[in-house]
Amino acid sequence: MVDSIITEYCLLLNVGVVASSEKCLSIMRELDAIKPSRLRMRLAAIAPTSKSVSCDNYAAKLGIHVFNNYGDLLSLEYLDLILELTGNSDILSDLSDRKPPTIGVLNEKSSQLLLNIVFLYDQIGIQGSGVTEATSFASTLLEASPDGVIVIDRDYLIINSNNSYLVTGGLNRKDILGKFCYQVMNQSMAPCADRDACCSVLETIRTGKSARRVRDLQLSDGSTLICQITSYPIFNRFNEMVQFVITVRDLTQELRERIVEETEAIKKDLTRVVKEDRLASLGRLVASVCHEINNPITSIVTFTKLVLSYLKAMNLPNQIPDLERYLELSYREALRCGEIVKNLLTFAHQNTIEPSIMDLSEMISVILQLTNHQLESANVDCSVVLPGAPFTAWGEYGQIQQCLLNLIFNAIDAMPEGGSLVIKGGEDEATGFVWLEFTDIGQGIDPDNLQHIFEPFFTTKTAGKGVGLGLALVYGIIREHQGSIEVESTPGKGTTFRLKLPKTAI
Repeated sequence: MVDSIITEYCLLLNVGVVASSEKCLSIMRELDAIKPSRLRMRLAAIAPTSKSVSCDNYAAKLGIHVFNNYGDLLSLEYLDLILELTGNSDILSDLSDRKPPTIGVLNEKSSQLLLNIVFLYDQIGIQGSGVTEATSFASTLLEASPDGVIVIDRDYLIINSNNSYLVTGGLNRKDILGKFCYQVMNQSMAPCADRDACCSVLETIRTGKSARRVRDLQLSDGSTLICQITSYPIFNRFNEMVQFVITVRDLTQELRERIVEETEAIKKDLTRVVKEDRLASLGRLVASVCHEINNPITSIVTFTKLVLSYLKAMNLPNQIPDLERYLELSYREALRCGEIVKNLLTFAHQNTIEPSIMDLSEMISVILQLTNHQLESANVDCSVVLPGAPFTAWGEYGQIQQCLLNLIFNAIDAMPEGGSLVIKGGEDEATGFVWLEFTDIGQGIDPDNLQHIFEPFFTTKTAGKGVGLGLALVYGIIREHQGSIEVESTPGKGTTFRLKLPKTAI
């Protein structure tokens, strides 16, 4: 039927074309590529609206007349039809008024339709009701794709697809052909004009290039997949977008695996940063401990010299009480040195990586012994109000110890002129969490900075005083322990950090 219509209306038609030089050149090349046995019309003359050497040369090669004035086409007695492809209504009206009865004139839309029929006839090679090799090959490609594939036209009608459940939603392929893509893929009765974020075709129409979106795709069985939807434009011979190929790729499993990998990487990075921060804290503590140890060592040396001087005088009976007192003082000071060194070594070598029950009271006591000199040097008075033993929480000892140390360092830095630090703690029986508060009366935090204090590398300290990782590290560790940390601050009055930790394993 289609073959007979094309033959009846297109066979041996002598046609003239009014178009831009680029379009004239394109039409000539397309017609020149068609086999003579399939060509149903003859391009006899062209009237380009602009001058082009390449267009003139190609027309000369094919023996096609070139006119500078479109009206000259009417002088060709053997011309059957003029295709007006400029879209200029004045040219169309002028040709229609002046043409002889033997020449027809088609407007731009009708002219383009006629050319499309001719080119389509050549492409698919209509042979009665048979299926061409090209059609069979295209269908094979569709079914071979591991992704869901649909082909839609400019009206979003599905004109072809494969049988992938990603596009059919479990329906038969035949059931979705002729439906709108938004009906099948979005279960919507309206196009995606207001949902640019999920429709890659809109982006392709706007740019003329392939576009990609990642979105949730809900299937007919109620399940949801994370899919990558990519659209590719299909152009006709006149470089016009007429159709779109849409591919749908299931990313759900791939993203799950990637999230697991990224989570493991973050955990490794957190462990590394904790170790590096501990080394930095250790360096800060060493200076403090050196001062702490220096005083008792000086006492030990002094008292030992006194003991030696008494022994040299050999008047022991009357001086034995003094010797006992000096030796007792030396003994206590030596024990004090040993306790300080032991705490420092405990901190330096604490590499616990498995969570367990921690004694928070003991942990805070050790930290305060290590920071005692720094607190005194900064003229900071520290008081501790904790519930009676046992006051415990669940977590990795070394990491929580580092968090508490960072909060104390932060409080000291916030009070350069001295002040007070209050450490409080308690239990929330209803939630199964314990809490700790660190309250200073320091400079406070500006409201504009408050929302950024837990961000890595954000710091309000002067150069050389910190790189902005301390509070970010605290935040990361507490969240990793399924806990939480909050901050309240008033500029000029002070800051309170409140953290919560699970009492038992979660």
